[in-house]
Order: sequence, then C-alpha cells, then structure tokens
Amino acid sequence: MADLGNGALAQPEEIVWETAKILLSQSFWHNRDIVITGGGTREKIDEVRYISNFSSGKMAKALALSLYLRGANVHYITTMGTEGLPLGIKCKEVEDAQEMFTQTQQALAHTDKTRTPYLFMVAAVADYTPESPQKGKLKKASLGKSWQIKLKQTTDILANIDKKHIKTIAFKAEMDSQKGLANATSLLSAKNVDAVCYNLLRDAKSFGGEHNAITFITKEKRYDLGYHSKMTLCDKIIDHAKELLDE
Repeated sequence: MADLGNGALAQPEEIVWETAKILLSQSFWHNRDIVITGGGTREKIDEVRYISNFSSGKMAKALALSLYLRGANVHYITTMGTEGLPLGIKCKEVEDAQEMFTQTQQALAHTDKTRTPYLFMVAAVADYTPESPQKGKLKKASLGKSWQIKLKQTTDILANIDKKHIKTIAFKAEMDSQKGLANATSLLSAKNVDAVCYNLLRDAKSFGGEHNAITFITKEKRYDLGYHSKMTLCDKIIDHAKELLDE
C-alpha cells in the first residue's frame, strides 16, 4: 500500500524560505494582501506566433519574493513562470493582456480592504493585440511577400482597474532621456496611481539583467534609489511604498 501526498519533511528550500520569513517579517506587511503583475504579455497571432516585448519579469519576481519574506500575502500574476519562488506565494500564470486584466481584477476583488492592499503593476502589458488571432499555423505561401496584421488596442489595466481602498505603484520604462521622467511622472494623474517606479533604459540589452536603476516618484517627492541588484532595489521600493499610507 502506497501513500500519496507531501511527506512529513518539507523541501529544504521551503524550510529556508519559511525561516527567512520568520526573521525578516515586518508588522506592517504581515498578512497584508499584495497583488503583483510581471512579465511581458504575449498577444497571439496564430497558434505558434505572438507579439510581445523584451521584459524578463525579473523585477516583479524579486518584488514578489521580497514582500513574501516580509510576511505579506502575495498574489503574483505573471507571463514568465514561477520557478524558484516559495510555494506560499499565490501564483497565476497568464498569456495576454486580457488575461492579465481579468486575473488582476479577480485578485484585487479577494483582498482584505480593511488593511489597505497594494498593487504593484510591474508587467509590460502590450498596448495592441491582433484583432483576429488565427487558429492553426498561418503558412508563408498563403501570406505572400508582405504580411499586414490588423491590431486593436488592449484594455489599459491601470486606467480601468478599481483603485479604491488600495495603494497602486506603477512601473514605467522609458528610453527618452529628455522626456522619460516627465512621462513617468504624468502617470500619477493620468492613471490615478500613488507612485511610479521609473527606469530609463538604454536599449533592448537593458532587459533581463540582474541590476537596475529606479526613481521612486510620488505626488510630493522624488527619490533616486540608485543602481543596485534587483533584490536590493525591491527592498528600497518596499520601504518607500510603506510610506504611502502616511502621506
């Protein structure tokens, strides 16, 4: 007779995570609901092709881990997989912008509003999606020498999500060194968010690294968090996010 299920001893990495959580937990974040989105959405063209971007999802993943270790109830919605994260993080894998919107709505609907939840919108959500995704694989011979794909706008998640009784931190990557900071700052009023994490990129090679530079922007202040590992930056972001309830 064989028994099925988890054994009495947890996996070693889970023991490490839970030990770290006991040591790092903070009363402010303990049992507070957090929703985090991450990765670049994949907008299907046909069954084998899609439109996406270079987002690696590493910043969102690091943020999910940092907040979990501080004791938060983390709901992580991602397009990039969940390998290496503690089992205690509630993960939901999605593909496209519509799925991201739906799952974000559902996650927020189930948060405890008596202890102000937080939404960290880290995902790089596509602005456009193919109007008519095709079944099967489109053949080059039938498409011809040129191929025009008709696109439609996706739902703007930040603009359409219900942000009442939550704190919302948006992430904004820009490549324009002249207007990037202003564009990021404008999100505060344009999307009615509480803070923006601004990142100035050089080029496509800026994606996927282990380090980053972030400016944390609120309506009252601007903080240069410097260039650090993504885990170190997440700790700094979390500390400033905590202060949003005092402003």
